[in-house]
Amino acid sequence: MAEEKTIIRSLFKPTIQLDDLVVEDLFEGTGEELGEVKGTKTGRQYHKDLGTGYPFININNYVFKIEEIVEFTLDAMGFIPKIRVKVNLTNTGVFKSQSFPKDGDIMSVFIRAKNDAFKPVRNDYVITEVDAGKGASEGRGSTIIMDGELFIPHIHDETIKSYNDTSFQTLQKVCKDLGLGFATNETSTSDKQNWICAGDTLFEFIQHVTTHSYKDEKSFYKVFIDIYYNLNFINVNNQVAGEGKLAAALLDTTQFKNFSSDDDFERGSQTETKKLLTDMDSQAGTNMFIRQYTVQNNSSYISKRWGYKSFAQFFDQKSVNTWEIFVDPIITDGAAEKKILLKGRPYPKGPDGKAQEKYWQTQNKKYWLGVQYKDVHDKYLYAKIWNQRNNEELNKLYIEADVERWNPNIYRGEKIPLILITQGDTTKRIQDATPEESKIPGNETPMVADQLYSGYYMVDGIKIYYTMNADSTNYEDPPQEPATTMYEVFRLTRREWPVPSTG
Repeated sequence: MAEEKTIIRSLFKPTIQLDDLVVEDLFEGTGEELGEVKGTKTGRQYHKDLGTGYPFININNYVFKIEEIVEFTLDAMGFIPKIRVKVNLTNTGVFKSQSFPKDGDIMSVFIRAKNDAFKPVRNDYVITEVDAGKGASEGRGSTIIMDGELFIPHIHDETIKSYNDTSFQTLQKVCKDLGLGFATNETSTSDKQNWICAGDTLFEFIQHVTTHSYKDEKSFYKVFIDIYYNLNFINVNNQVAGEGKLAAALLDTTQFKNFSSDDDFERGSQTETKKLLTDMDSQAGTNMFIRQYTVQNNSSYISKRWGYKSFAQFFDQKSVNTWEIFVDPIITDGAAEKKILLKGRPYPKGPDGKAQEKYWQTQNKKYWLGVQYKDVHDKYLYAKIWNQRNNEELNKLYIEADVERWNPNIYRGEKIPLILITQGDTTKRIQDATPEESKIPGNETPMVADQLYSGYYMVDGIKIYYTMNADSTNYEDPPQEPATTMYEVFRLTRREWPVPSTG
């Protein structure tokens, strides 16, 4: 049942109509180079590379060629996806003279996996800023940087409307008004009231409703729009509470055995495997392989900003009373004795094994929230601090993992395992290895999981990158696979961290 709560399901699909995106397939046959004359034959069907080897980008019927796209970033870290594209117009001024973006113009984007089992990314972005560099005659040689935001019609319209329902049902109604889909790991909330959008935009209203959403003391919420036009309403505690039943199996040495041999995995093949991210060398070349990662620590800043406990203060019209309710962020049952909670310095420890310094217990903040009126649910103002404070715990310490290829099988909000291999000295690795690890053929210095960083994480955000590769324009006959230039970064977070082994 616990694992069931982590599954994010789509309750209904988006209905937003996108601009038509059409490319005429002109080239086929045995020619060696891409020609400019309609009907020219070539040894490569270039339309098959669109969206796979590089992003397909169309603005006002101008399709950028692979040699023109310098950089591409699809940023889905925040509430709504954003995009940045850098192009270099080396050969033609057609784009500047005929298709240059104007007010309200759209950038159409298409990205797909080579395996058709995965849903492609097909987005329209309203262009919000253009920085056009200097160029020669007809704009040749100029570099242009364009920014955009996922285009959702009417989301920025100022709206006057009310919804008499729970936040869970209200957000679904807003999605249907906007044509968005709705995805969630939740089933209900306990916060029925009149939710009033009094001249705000629905962009602001969605986030306002989520801020005041409430169910119980084991739930807190986050909302975002994904790259498939779904509003995701996530009960975050489901995704970060505990390890889950599969943790032992996924981190067991049998998994290392399955992934240790080159015979077990043929690069480029469609091999069924468990969903995970790892830096094991045997996974190099796959979309599960982490080529590098960074650990970000904002713990001290967040603790100073929010305190270790936050007090919500307000006057309630129903009870005609002033309330002061403290918010102590959730921890998983049993984690206080077994995990690092990022609540103050755990060392030095006294004779009883407990931390001696407990200054963090008095480092608290108080927030005056004003008046809670009669027509809102009982936890309305308290929920604001509750949701914000619990979400901030996940920003204290997190990993940004750079994955070698774009991985459409991993979606934002889900709970996935991460296996990082320790790079400690050989002697320690041999000492830490279990009998099963030591028995793996050719594994005399066995792989050992880094006990601090390996485990389950929530995917809190993604970025898809493309950078120009010099080899990507080298068409040959027979055609060769272009070098991989589209990759992905995952923001991975969790609340409690294991105590690292000291050997």
